Amino acid sequence: MVNKILTNCFLCISSCSGSSDAMARRPFILWLHGLGDSGPANENVKTVFKSPELSDAKWLFPSAPYNPVTCNSTISLVVLGSRIDEASILEAVKNVHAIIDEEIARGTRPENVFICGLSQGGALTLASVLLYPKTLGGGAVLSGWVPFTSSVINQFPEQAKKTPILWSHGTDDELVLFEAGQAALPFLEQAGVTCEFKAYPGLAHWMSNKELQYIESWIKSRMQSSRIDIDMRTSTLTKPIVLLSIALLSTVLFFAFFFENKPYSSLSSSPSSSDTMARTFVLWLHGLGDSGPANEPIKSLFKSPEFMNTKWLFPSAPPNPVSCNYGMVMPSWFDIRELPLTAVTLVVSSSSLAIGSPNDESSVLEAVKNVHAIIDKEIAGGIKPENLYICGFSQGGALTLASVLLYPKTLGGGAVFSGWVPFNSSIINQFTKDAIKTPILWSHGIDDKTVLFEAGQAALPFLQQAAVTCEFKAYPDLGHSISIEELQYLESWIKQRMQSSSSSS
Repeated sequence: MVNKILTNCFLCISSCSGSSDAMARRPFILWLHGLGDSGPANENVKTVFKSPELSDAKWLFPSAPYNPVTCNSTISLVVLGSRIDEASILEAVKNVHAIIDEEIARGTRPENVFICGLSQGGALTLASVLLYPKTLGGGAVLSGWVPFTSSVINQFPEQAKKTPILWSHGTDDELVLFEAGQAALPFLEQAGVTCEFKAYPGLAHWMSNKELQYIESWIKSRMQSSRIDIDMRTSTLTKPIVLLSIALLSTVLFFAFFFENKPYSSLSSSPSSSDTMARTFVLWLHGLGDSGPANEPIKSLFKSPEFMNTKWLFPSAPPNPVSCNYGMVMPSWFDIRELPLTAVTLVVSSSSLAIGSPNDESSVLEAVKNVHAIIDKEIAGGIKPENLYICGFSQGGALTLASVLLYPKTLGGGAVFSGWVPFNSSIINQFTKDAIKTPILWSHGIDDKTVLFEAGQAALPFLQQAAVTCEFKAYPDLGHSISIEELQYLESWIKQRMQSSSSSS
């Protein structure tokens, strides 16, 4: 009996030893998103990595905390660090290091830890790798920059300098210029850090499938080198009972970490008792590549008493391939064939106006059906149509316009931020008499280089032809983003509509 128990214990310990070794060999990939984005919105990245070597890889897509951003007029967005505030960068680095430390404590070898990041997340990737006390598998920077001065170089540990860097940058990047990426090369050379720099002609401020596929091969190459080194080492387990304890403790830590840090239980909102109390409903549609949860801080700016009983919903677009980003799969309401978006107005006759926007109208109409399903559900739940508002930014703004104009009832209003008309004038005859009574608020930055200001202005004759009332607000010096000034005006605009609705009812 004792022998049987000892045998079972030995088998259990041997099993733990095997699983521990597998965990140590398993790669860990930490993905850091860009400014205003969220971790869950980037999870589709891992679907591109299809190699067998990465089938057991553990991925983590954390979301940055909410912080004010100076370049965005101090609106509370999702932020990892700041290019000019080194103190906040070093604070963000501590958070990344805590994630790495915890993963290594669970048994993952440092050489199997890979940090990747886009834009602001790329800058944080670089800082985190160079300030970590151990040599990691690698750091991949996509469209990033060096987030501190060369005076920090003397803080880089010798082991950190051995971590290789892969730098990918689009030559047409207008947010983090290609030259800003190239400026990293002399910095890294001075620090004694190996860096492979990859330029992608025609690519703007985003990532392509081609970039991700190269990162996959780069990580595979690093893993193979790491395994050769590990296989040449000899190791003996002198205290199997200690190994068993560590394995059990790692499992406990894993579940504790998972349930404590899981940012969202679901991307869709579940009904609550307060929903039935809501007299106003605001639906917010995010832009290309973004997510609903990343935009939720917007509602904190609406502080008027009239919004106390407002129900907000921030849905996330499904992952779809996007033509303008080389077929990259990302959160997208519908396909966009090219960026930046311009407007070409063709007056064929006095009754025929066409707005040239490179969209797939069939996918736009499919997205509209999904928005209408949300609206129908809220109205069925007791919300009056005149108390229902649809708002959207960029691609979400285009979908807002389409959803409002094709809905059979008059809604409270539609607010379009930096959007465009996603179909031509032939669709006007599908607008119902009630739909064209829904007022439109259009806000657009004059310095928008992604959806040009002219593309926004082109909506005015289109809406005039459709007999839709539209208030157009131009914002000088504003690029392709949302400002506090815009949101404050939106708040007053909705309040005014709410008051009109209350007086008429």
